[in-house]
Amino acid sequence: MRVTVHIPESVNNEIRRAAGKEKKSISSFIAEAAKYYLREKRRRELGLKVLALAGKAKISGDALRHLEEGREEHDRP
Repeated sequence: MRVTVHIPESVNNEIRRAAGKEKKSISSFIAEAAKYYLREKRRRELGLKVLALAGKAKISGDALRHLEEGREEHDRP
Protein backbone atom coordinates (compact mmCIF):
# COMPACT_ATOMS: atom_id res chain seq x y z
CA MET A 1 0.00 0.00 0.00
CA ARG A 2 1.34 3.42 -0.87
CA VAL A 3 1.06 6.30 1.61
CA THR A 4 2.36 9.83 1.17
CA VAL A 5 3.60 11.75 4.20
CA HIS A 6 5.30 15.09 4.66
CA ILE A 7 8.17 15.18 7.14
CA PRO A 8 10.79 17.78 8.00
CA GLU A 9 13.98 17.61 5.96
CA SER A 10 16.06 16.90 9.07
CA VAL A 11 13.92 13.85 9.91
CA ASN A 12 14.15 12.69 6.30
CA ASN A 13 17.95 12.89 6.48
CA GLU A 14 18.03 10.88 9.72
CA ILE A 15 15.74 8.22 8.26
CA ARG A 16 17.87 7.89 5.15
CA ARG A 17 21.08 7.55 7.21
CA ALA A 18 19.56 5.03 9.62
CA ALA A 19 17.99 2.95 6.84
CA GLY A 20 21.29 2.96 4.97
CA LYS A 21 23.19 1.79 8.06
CA GLU A 22 20.74 -1.08 8.47
CA LYS A 23 20.83 -1.82 4.73
CA LYS A 24 17.05 -1.42 4.49
CA SER A 25 14.85 0.47 2.08
CA ILE A 26 13.27 3.68 3.32
CA SER A 27 9.88 2.02 2.99
CA SER A 28 10.74 -1.02 5.09
CA PHE A 29 12.53 1.14 7.68
CA ILE A 30 9.50 3.41 8.12
CA ALA A 31 7.09 0.46 8.19
CA GLU A 32 9.17 -1.16 10.94
CA ALA A 33 9.33 2.11 12.89
CA ALA A 34 5.55 2.54 12.64
CA LYS A 35 4.94 -1.04 13.85
CA TYR A 36 7.31 -0.47 16.77
CA TYR A 37 5.61 2.81 17.71
CA LEU A 38 2.12 1.27 17.61
CA ARG A 39 3.22 -1.79 19.62
CA GLU A 40 4.85 0.37 22.29
CA LYS A 41 1.85 2.69 22.49
CA ARG A 42 -0.46 -0.31 22.95
CA ARG A 43 1.83 -1.75 25.64
CA ARG A 44 1.88 1.53 27.56
CA GLU A 45 -1.90 1.79 27.42
CA LEU A 46 -2.25 -1.76 28.70
CA GLY A 47 0.28 -1.06 31.44
CA LEU A 48 -1.72 1.96 32.57
CA LYS A 49 -4.91 -0.11 32.61
CA VAL A 50 -3.23 -2.77 34.72
CA LEU A 51 -1.94 -0.14 37.13
CA ALA A 52 -5.39 1.43 37.34
CA LEU A 53 -6.86 -1.96 38.23
CA ALA A 54 -4.07 -2.57 40.69
CA GLY A 55 -4.77 0.84 42.20
CA LYS A 56 -7.09 -0.89 44.60
CA ALA A 57 -4.02 -2.51 46.16
CA LYS A 58 -1.04 -0.72 47.65
CA ILE A 59 1.71 -0.51 45.02
CA SER A 60 4.88 1.50 44.59
CA GLY A 61 4.42 4.96 43.07
CA ASP A 62 7.04 4.22 40.42
CA ALA A 63 5.56 0.89 39.35
CA LEU A 64 5.03 2.09 35.78
CA ARG A 65 8.73 2.97 35.47
CA HIS A 66 9.68 -0.52 36.68
CA LEU A 67 7.20 -2.07 34.27
CA GLU A 68 8.69 -0.11 31.36
CA GLU A 69 12.25 -1.04 32.34
CA GLY A 70 11.27 -4.69 32.43
CA ARG A 71 9.72 -4.46 29.00
CA GLU A 72 12.83 -2.77 27.60
CA GLU A 73 15.06 -5.51 29.01
CA HIS A 74 12.75 -8.18 27.57
CA ASP A 75 12.75 -6.61 24.10
CA ARG A 76 16.54 -6.35 23.79
CA PRO A 77 18.04 -8.81 21.30
